[in-house]
Amino acid sequence: MANAYNSKVVISGDIIEVYEYKNPIVEGYQEFKKSCSGRSVSASVEDKDINRLKVLKRARRDLRRLINANINKYGVASKFITLTFKEHITTFEVANYEFKKFRQRLEYFLKFKMKYVVVPEFTKIGRIHFHMLGFNIPYIKNCQFADIWKNGFIKINCIDNVDNVGAYVCKYMNKDILDNRLIGKKCYFASRGLYKPIEIKEKERVDNLAVALPSSALSYESKFQNDYNSIIYKQYNISDIKNK
Repeated sequence: MANAYNSKVVISGDIIEVYEYKNPIVEGYQEFKKSCSGRSVSASVEDKDINRLKVLKRARRDLRRLINANINKYGVASKFITLTFKEHITTFEVANYEFKKFRQRLEYFLKFKMKYVVVPEFTKIGRIHFHMLGFNIPYIKNCQFADIWKNGFIKINCIDNVDNVGAYVCKYMNKDILDNRLIGKKCYFASRGLYKPIEIKEKERVDNLAVALPSSALSYESKFQNDYNSIIYKQYNISDIKNK
């Protein structure tokens, strides 16, 4: 018999998300839609666009959680860095190859493997640049960093006072998922061995956690409906509580 649950907790560092479902969620269940030979081409294109929007939404959620699960976990302050090309680089293959070489140069300089996530983005004129969050990079002078990058300019953004770094970085993901340049491309990529968000679905553990979370840590609350369920969502940020 398949397992089912009515509530779920996702822990990503200091960010804790609580889901309550009106109808039970059955694990391992997949809906298979029957094809309809009479559907129009325009309807098919519309379905593809809707699916791409859903993919982007899931990617943003997964990236947000991955970042918050790793932020400031490696003994140094995490650093948010924008890497810009001076050349008019417009293809992912070329840009990603240059980033790979940069990563190799930086790891040679550091003498250890870098922990990171990277979000590529198009500028208004179509040039690709990268937003990188380095989790274990120590202090490096800007001029040294630019010399290691070799492709143009760098900017190190201050994120010391950002209380949800995952959400902050996700806003840099390409806004227009319907942009044909993004078809078949990754919205972000990450190093291996990062900490993963923790999902808890056992009723007793979920109930205990929900009771333990103080109302003062509640940062966002919403109720919404999808095609299959009614959901109450609450997000808590416990960073302030931990620091007291």
